[in-house]
Amino acid sequence: MTTRDQTPATFHGSPATIGEPWLGYIRVSTWKEEKISDTLQRSAIEQWAARTGRRIVGWVIDLDATGRNFRRKIMGAIERVEAGEAVGIAVWRYSRFGRNRTGNAVNLARLEAVGGQLESATEAVDARTAVGELQREMIFAFGNFESNRAGEQWKEAHDHRRFQLGLPAQGRPRFGYVWHPRRVPDATAPGGLRLQNERYELHPDHASIVEELYERKLANEGFATLAHWINDELSIPTARGNRWAVNTVQRYLDSGFAAGLLRIHDPDCKCGFGKEHWSRCKQDRMLFIPGAQPAIVTPDQWKEYGAHRELVKKTPPRARRATYTTTGLMRHDHCRGTVVARSGRGPNGEQVRGHTFVCFNHKNKGKSECAPGLYVRRDEVEAEVFTWLEKNAADGIDTAPSVPHQRTAPADPRAKAAEERAYTVAEIAKVDQALDRLVTDHAMDPEKYPADSFVRVRDQFMGKKRDLQKHLQTLADVEATPTREQFRPLMVGLLEEWKKSIDPVEKNAILRQLLRRIVIRSRKSEQGAKWKLEREYEFHPAWEPDPWDTDS
Repeated sequence: MTTRDQTPATFHGSPATIGEPWLGYIRVSTWKEEKISDTLQRSAIEQWAARTGRRIVGWVIDLDATGRNFRRKIMGAIERVEAGEAVGIAVWRYSRFGRNRTGNAVNLARLEAVGGQLESATEAVDARTAVGELQREMIFAFGNFESNRAGEQWKEAHDHRRFQLGLPAQGRPRFGYVWHPRRVPDATAPGGLRLQNERYELHPDHASIVEELYERKLANEGFATLAHWINDELSIPTARGNRWAVNTVQRYLDSGFAAGLLRIHDPDCKCGFGKEHWSRCKQDRMLFIPGAQPAIVTPDQWKEYGAHRELVKKTPPRARRATYTTTGLMRHDHCRGTVVARSGRGPNGEQVRGHTFVCFNHKNKGKSECAPGLYVRRDEVEAEVFTWLEKNAADGIDTAPSVPHQRTAPADPRAKAAEERAYTVAEIAKVDQALDRLVTDHAMDPEKYPADSFVRVRDQFMGKKRDLQKHLQTLADVEATPTREQFRPLMVGLLEEWKKSIDPVEKNAILRQLLRRIVIRSRKSEQGAKWKLEREYEFHPAWEPDPWDTDS
């Protein structure tokens, strides 16, 4: 009869460490080359505990988590050591703790400040000695280097896809399109995969739905309404097979992909987006570059959508859905804040909704935000609007001189912008030529310039070119300002129907096309010992340059 060897296991730890409670920490990396399975890591830590006589009293697991930051469950493990639940944290390799040099130093110091320890199951390092501590620091530094190197390689790959191929950084299906990936299964091809040019083509059924999404949004439908429409009425899922949520619709329409564009983070922005955080650029510096995919919506529709989104962002939620004729159009001159409706008493003492308009900032934020405030009756504002329409929508208004004959007509900002655009385009061409000469000269004679001088001058040229391109975009906005004549079809016959058959919601929609805003100015008029409030109205038509545009 065979008997099993009953020899007890040999512990390599000191008697003082046998039976110590430890926490096991497992992190599965987002970097594909470093995706070591959680099972393998757990097995190695358990074997280490058996060899050294430690007890694993709990496991902390981060699946698909990057080590470049410490917004992970590892912080909870450190807190448990601080609470005395365990004496240390065991990891498969030190790189599992983190790949950020600053984060490693700060959190390791926090761990050791309470007598805690960090041990690697596969790297025999005694960090209690000077040599061991140096070894561990070298392992951390090399892990940080590997993380940075991998990040640079991914950045180069993403930049190649976006700037050279016109493709998104990550290839995947997109709603409204049919995605043809780079590699497709093919049993007849070597290795079972056939290579082709990656591309996006319009989806025969869904492209028209995308176009209608934009049209409905421009008609002032909210993202929630659009999500209900595509989920409940059309029963069409997202490209990933999920139901549409409000933020899903918003992100898709804002991405510009359906306009033939790719949305990228400004390379010059230092906010850490994409490295330290992933939610959004803290400085709102996102750029749009041309993509290789065919556009579903036209450039004019995309530009109109962008203007609509900017307007909505500046409008309080309750003012986004028209209730009254001037909803969302009024601004207080003093603080430039929105003017909102408030209930009040009618002539017979009855409660009337929207009886008056008041300054939103003064009402909701106090005098520190807007000291004088504003109070005006709704019927007064609507009367002023009708008076403005009489002056601008009356027959013959377009043929009448815009200024008295004795005055010199002001310069057309569109003509001035066109002249400046021609100059800016020429300047960009000069910068491109200078860059070409610099790069060619450096390629022919690399020793001609010191390396730091070449890079510095090149970056100066690139920075100047980016500034000129941004200025060119602002000029394009000025040139795109509509003329008064373009609004004539909208205003013909408007006065006749204004008080007869057009309801407040329809009036509001018409005014939003004609006006940028209605500015209300209120001031005290001293009359001896008495005073009274006087109000002035300033209308900013859509066919004139925006007087509130800080860039103009």
